[in-house]
Amino acid sequence: MEQQNSKKLGLINSLVLLVVTIAALFLALKAGSTVGLAGVVLLSIGTLIGFFGFIQSHLIDRERVEALEMQELDRSRGNESLFAGAAEDAYPARNARRQFEKWVVPAFSVLVLLGQALGLWWIYGELSEWTTPAQDGAVLSIMFFALFMVVLFMMGKYSVGLARMDGQELLRPGASYMLLGSVVSAAVVLAQAASYFGYPAWDRNITWAVLIVLLVSALENLVTLVLEIYRPRIDDKKARLLYESRLIGLLGQPGGLISTAAQALDYQFGFKVSETWFYKYLEQKLALIIAIQVVVLFLSSSFVVIQPNEEAFRERFGKRNAHLGPGFSFKLPWPIDKVYRYKTTEIQNFVLGVLDQNEEAKPNSGAPEDVQVLLWTTQHNHGSSNNPEQNYNMIVASSDVLLDAAASDSVPVNLLTVSIPVQYRINDLTNWVYKTHNAGAMLQKLSMREVTRYLIGVDINVLMGPGRTKAQEELKKAIQQQANASELGAEIVFVGLQDIHPPVGQNEQSKATGGVAESYEKVNVAQLHSQTNRLGALQYKAGKVPQARGLAAEFRAGAHSQSTNKVALARAEAGRFGHQISAFNAAPSVYTTRSKLETFVETTRGARKYILSNPDNRDIINLELQDKLRSDLLDVTVDPEN
Repeated sequence: MEQQNSKKLGLINSLVLLVVTIAALFLALKAGSTVGLAGVVLLSIGTLIGFFGFIQSHLIDRERVEALEMQELDRSRGNESLFAGAAEDAYPARNARRQFEKWVVPAFSVLVLLGQALGLWWIYGELSEWTTPAQDGAVLSIMFFALFMVVLFMMGKYSVGLARMDGQELLRPGASYMLLGSVVSAAVVLAQAASYFGYPAWDRNITWAVLIVLLVSALENLVTLVLEIYRPRIDDKKARLLYESRLIGLLGQPGGLISTAAQALDYQFGFKVSETWFYKYLEQKLALIIAIQVVVLFLSSSFVVIQPNEEAFRERFGKRNAHLGPGFSFKLPWPIDKVYRYKTTEIQNFVLGVLDQNEEAKPNSGAPEDVQVLLWTTQHNHGSSNNPEQNYNMIVASSDVLLDAAASDSVPVNLLTVSIPVQYRINDLTNWVYKTHNAGAMLQKLSMREVTRYLIGVDINVLMGPGRTKAQEELKKAIQQQANASELGAEIVFVGLQDIHPPVGQNEQSKATGGVAESYEKVNVAQLHSQTNRLGALQYKAGKVPQARGLAAEFRAGAHSQSTNKVALARAEAGRFGHQISAFNAAPSVYTTRSKLETFVETTRGARKYILSNPDNRDIINLELQDKLRSDLLDVTVDPEN
């Protein structure tokens, strides 16, 4: 009787899951809730598992009825019954159940794994294209998902309690998904409520959490399928259901985590920690402690700290209530009161022109390797994010009156690529927030209009040359006047013109001629070369005559120096010759011998000398004519007489 009741309960649970899944899909699509779609994936898998568990329980019930019938036949006919000790073919229900568990259950587990993979792919795609949930169906979605939470929790809790009984374990997988569906329904209610009160990001964050749960359960299913291949099969021994997820069971029944933690503590400490009064008190009051923490967290939203560079507005139920300055303030808890902060003393900026949003700015520390050289002829920071070759060009005036006859009716204008940074500060927060819907965007549009108006009336050569500083001041003044007229509450601090140049020739129309920037660069280079050549000629002219005069003076001084040297040398030679004659007359033999020796010394300086005393004698006498720093033992003179 209990088996029949559990089978009926499994069928009822499956039907309830099916109805809740269909209703949840409709509500999630209507409200645009990504969390609801993730919950639909989990509920769909739970529905399939519930119906499959019902089929398996029906087969087990047939096997039990068959076993009872065979036992009754054995008793009625005695041991000599025809069916006593019958072969396996006499038990078709048992054979069907065994074949079902051998082939169909693994195939169904693979099907569940495929369903989880498809669900992951679907939810990940929804997150990649995530948009803010719609407000139209938010209230209806909150009401029904709250109802689903209660229904799934009550039925799942009852089914889990019944599944603890012997023979009722087939109720456990579906019941676990019902309890998890209750938790997911509560998450949908929380996400929808947060989106309704202006916090749509909660929907995306909670969806990521559900997606992670689905991913981990899919991995668990895959590991279980792999381990099932190597699991030893023993007859008449019950194995854990292959399609049952332990993770889903733990998430649907958090109490199991507490009991598991208690068993782990008992094992680690070696005594029954779970039976102490403190643990029992903590287990009983855990819900109260969590509730107190939630209340404290809720009340903590009443404290607000405004930073020194900020000002803030406090809104109560969407209406402005107070203006808060820097410091510590109080407010009613969220979502009754909300505080919106604005950096009023911080310099903010935007750029007029198109910056490449895909290119991240590289930090410049001042080191030579971090300094980037940007050329006009190279694409930099002005390309569109969709088409990097498309520059953002503006029209500027031109003073060039030398137009061709065919183009005499043309307007003298040029194109200029601009990327102008504008820095500003909020000086009136009330006007900035409440006078204009989007003051930042409005300020950018006003600035762009003033820049366009100014560039039309200024010459390109003046703008890129001596008139740049004046242009910055005039643009700053014009933008400030427009901001004041529109009551934006902004103060223009700086307008930069350091990043303007002729367009780069990268489009199809300018590739043939090389582009404006390339042509402009060629003209400048030609002018610089012309000026360089002219200055070089002037330098040559100015330096040629002084150079010739210097060379003449140098030649004259050299000749005079040579003449003086030669006269002095001749006089010195004549004086020396007179002294040599006097020395020769005084001692002819000594003078002659000394001259020969001096000549010999000068000629053989640095060469080793050998003296041969007799051609017939082979003795060689080596004379060392260099001075010795120390005397060796062989140099000591020994008296022969001693």
